[in-house]
Amino acid sequence: MGSMMEFANPQDNVWKRENRKLLINTPIFDLVTHDVTPTSKAFTKPFYVLEAKPWVNTIAITPEKNILLIRQYRHGLHEYCLELPGGIVDDTGDDATLLSAKRELVEETGYTSNNWKFIGKVSGNPAVFNNYSYTYLALDATKTQDTSWDEAEEIEEILVPEDKIIDLLRNGNIHHSMMVASLSLYLIHEKF
Repeated sequence: MGSMMEFANPQDNVWKRENRKLLINTPIFDLVTHDVTPTSKAFTKPFYVLEAKPWVNTIAITPEKNILLIRQYRHGLHEYCLELPGGIVDDTGDDATLLSAKRELVEETGYTSNNWKFIGKVSGNPAVFNNYSYTYLALDATKTQDTSWDEAEEIEEILVPEDKIIDLLRNGNIHHSMMVASLSLYLIHEKF
């Protein structure tokens, strides 16, 4: 038996998956089903997956050490949420996630940066989603352009002192799980 720090390769003993069937197609995700057979069992049953493009979030820090947050309406909860700038990865190629992070930051806030750093990726809910969310750090971010929101977006920019982010996480003001994960990556990699 290995130590707690030894983990199996995620591709070892992958369950057999076949007969993909598209059930619902939307602009944000596709609902599909597969017939799945566990590696150690003698049965096959359907499982449902939400196939989505990767997501990206940006932690933009100004020269004054403020973190740029956005407040926007979210249809699922039917309320406004405090989040990081980000969105769907629509770009392609080797730098697709970075290009999308830069594009989303400028579209949603008008901020840009010349100092970018990848700090990690997480899976939003691997039980049902097939994608990852990538987090980038944009240092010395400054407002250089006008915003260019999608027609269904209304975004309020909020600058929060870097040392107040933990309070917003602790008291539940930031509750979107992907934002909590991104900010946790930031705290782990940059502060501890």
